[in-house]
Amino acid sequence: MNLRAVLLSLAVLLLCIPAAAAPRKTVLFVFDENPDLPGLAVINRSLRDTFKADLASDVEFWSESLNLSQFKDPGYDVLLRDHFARKYANKRPDLIVAVMQPSLDFLLNNRQSLFPDVPIVFCGVDSSYMETQPLPPTVTGVAIKRNYAPTIDIALRLQPETQNLFVVGGTAKFDRQLQEIARRDLAAYEDRVRITYLTDLPMPELLATAANLPEKSAILYLTIFSDGAGSAFIPHDALAEIAGVANAPVYVAVDQYLDLGVVGGHVYSVDTHGRQAAHLGVRILHGETTPNLPVIEQAANAYIFDWRQLRRWNLDEARVPAGSEIRHRTVSIWDMYKGYIVAGVTIAILQSALIVGLLVSLSQRRRADATARKAENEARRQRDELAHALRLTTLGELAASITHEIGQPLVAIQTNAHALRRLATRGMMQPGELDEALGDIVDDVKRAAETIERLRLLFRKQPSERKLVDMNSIVEDMVRLLRSDLSGKDIRVEFHPAERLPQVVGDPVQLRQVILNLLVNAEDAIARGPGDYRQIRIETQTATGEAVAVVVRDTGCGSEAVDLEWMFERFGSTKPNGLGMGLAISRSIVLAHHGRIWATHNDDRGLSLHVEIPAASEPAGS
Repeated sequence: MNLRAVLLSLAVLLLCIPAAAAPRKTVLFVFDENPDLPGLAVINRSLRDTFKADLASDVEFWSESLNLSQFKDPGYDVLLRDHFARKYANKRPDLIVAVMQPSLDFLLNNRQSLFPDVPIVFCGVDSSYMETQPLPPTVTGVAIKRNYAPTIDIALRLQPETQNLFVVGGTAKFDRQLQEIARRDLAAYEDRVRITYLTDLPMPELLATAANLPEKSAILYLTIFSDGAGSAFIPHDALAEIAGVANAPVYVAVDQYLDLGVVGGHVYSVDTHGRQAAHLGVRILHGETTPNLPVIEQAANAYIFDWRQLRRWNLDEARVPAGSEIRHRTVSIWDMYKGYIVAGVTIAILQSALIVGLLVSLSQRRRADATARKAENEARRQRDELAHALRLTTLGELAASITHEIGQPLVAIQTNAHALRRLATRGMMQPGELDEALGDIVDDVKRAAETIERLRLLFRKQPSERKLVDMNSIVEDMVRLLRSDLSGKDIRVEFHPAERLPQVVGDPVQLRQVILNLLVNAEDAIARGPGDYRQIRIETQTATGEAVAVVVRDTGCGSEAVDLEWMFERFGSTKPNGLGMGLAISRSIVLAHHGRIWATHNDDRGLSLHVEIPAASEPAGS
């Protein structure tokens, strides 16, 4: 085998050997205090989430807490160093994240003996730290530009008469570091307000002092990890206690303290700070070296305020800087519905003006500031009046047919009565003839009575009432009422009622008028159309969405497409002598019953008028 063949075989073998998986990265978090404390918990979560998002499962986290506010013995640093040395003697993290300045101080003081050459990313450290403390090349991070001046500016803007500013803090190492920064920033305000630092008091005495501050005072809260008596505190809990008893507004400069009873201020985001530090760490774990990653400064702060505290202290919201975030604002009814209220009032005024122009006698009894409810009741009353007038007009037009409908049974009654009298006089009455004649008279009386009852129901004028109504019965009544008129015009009527049709809840008189108007409209359309095919077909059915539908199809003259909607408007008639009110009133009645009405062209000729009304919960005949 020649050398070339050997090399080719070795290459194939190497390709078949699976590549070793990249080792998991380890990140050590070092916190100055318990990472479960609210502010540190936010940073802890944002750090972990960001590392996981970029490295997926290829990262492992170790975590340490120095607990500096609880252990203040002079030799505590040495004990920590020895503990770390034993614990990590055989473990070397790929990256260390120092959270807050005390953690960074501890690591820088002991890095050569504990973690030589391990890159460190810090967060929670003030940018002034770098001015006095040179950083090794393997150390970088995200610095905070802590500046309390903008928060004091807004406090004095909201409280222009402020005479006393009280700065509240604790005695822990980190508490003292923030107090040094605050003294630097507040020196420029000493000629404007009297500044008092409440930083060495035990918590009970601090609470009593905060509850009895002089008038025209404001409070700036820093942190309290430890009070003047050496007791350890969670800064959030300490702030909540102070804000709960203080007789002056409290301002802060970090967003983690919002929602604890403070007004707000010019704050920085703890979550954003943690994420920026994690992004730096990811870049290092991907191979970038710290000398090429200079320290960055967190993004600009934001003005955030609690609307509830602005109201509590009677602070003018108009004085906050433009673009500020206002949290927990309670929106008033006016703010939520201002457009609707203005529109509603405008419509009420226009409607009142229209009624004044049309009905002068009624306008004198209406007030200019009538409520929407009164306007709605008045509109309903006018609709009922107009509907009643239209019923009278329609029945007047059908007077000849109605007279014939009543006259026929009366003539039959008279004829049968005369026949009975003649037979009785002549003694010629056969067995059974009396019963037959009297039966005919009873049927004719019943027929006339039914016709009169239908007329009475339509003529009736009384307040609208709602009850369960069978639409099949309504249609049958109106077909019978118009039977003579339709027959006289040679119009054939077919009614196809649906079986088990649900009932509807409505006014029987108004629903009769709707069906009457639809039939009269179809009758008029046929009268104006071709005379070869004259038919009205009526169907009832259960429509989609639990509604009862009535469809009236005619073979009349039809209508232009543009008129299908216009014919339902007031005075929108296509008839030469029509008033244009029948279908308009029908639409208003149907809408009042929460239904709808519309027209469509038939495939052959004529129109179909559709009515849908919501069905009642119980079926007809139940």
